[in-house]
Amino acid sequence: MLHSRLVPGLLLAASLTALPSCGTDPTPPPRWYFTCGDPVCSGYRPPPGVPACSSQTPGAACAPEGDTCDPVDGCNRLLMCATSDPTQGTGGCPISRARFKRDVLYLGEGELERLHAELRRFRLATYRYRALPAGRERLGFIIEDVEPSAAVDGERDSVDLYGYASMAVAAVQVQARQIESLQAEVSALRRRLDAREPRSKR
Repeated sequence: MLHSRLVPGLLLAASLTALPSCGTDPTPPPRWYFTCGDPVCSGYRPPPGVPACSSQTPGAACAPEGDTCDPVDGCNRLLMCATSDPTQGTGGCPISRARFKRDVLYLGEGELERLHAELRRFRLATYRYRALPAGRERLGFIIEDVEPSAAVDGERDSVDLYGYASMAVAAVQVQARQIESLQAEVSALRRRLDAREPRSKR
């Protein structure tokens, strides 16, 4: 008699223990999130193999997890179906604080001059994308003309805009030093001419 009374109670307790308590599910349902996009926004470029978004909106529920679509964003962000914001995790969007980086080596004058010379060899061209035959004419360089280069993301057949912009900064720094050197030479020549002028008047 005692056994028949205890068993149902034990079974009920076991079943309650096995069920997850309300609100404690560690995995939230997937939703649409923006991905990082380009470090430097430079206009829309169609991503190969990614379908265009239709009714997908950031924050809305989605399935299956891992799906992506193209919202035609000026910074080339995609929408991704995920259980957490992909821009906030480890290895998320490009960030420039020193605490997030390692193996930091500052470029010397010779390396800056090398990047300056490399950038001067870039051949600029106008073009249109085959996938957008009626699309606007664009300006840029062709990857095959310059690779390997810090301005190229070869794995994705795209331009590394952060690297490209950094190369441009290197070129500006080299040219600024050249201008300063020329200005110093001009100033020295003026001083020499000014020093000779009184003698010529005599």
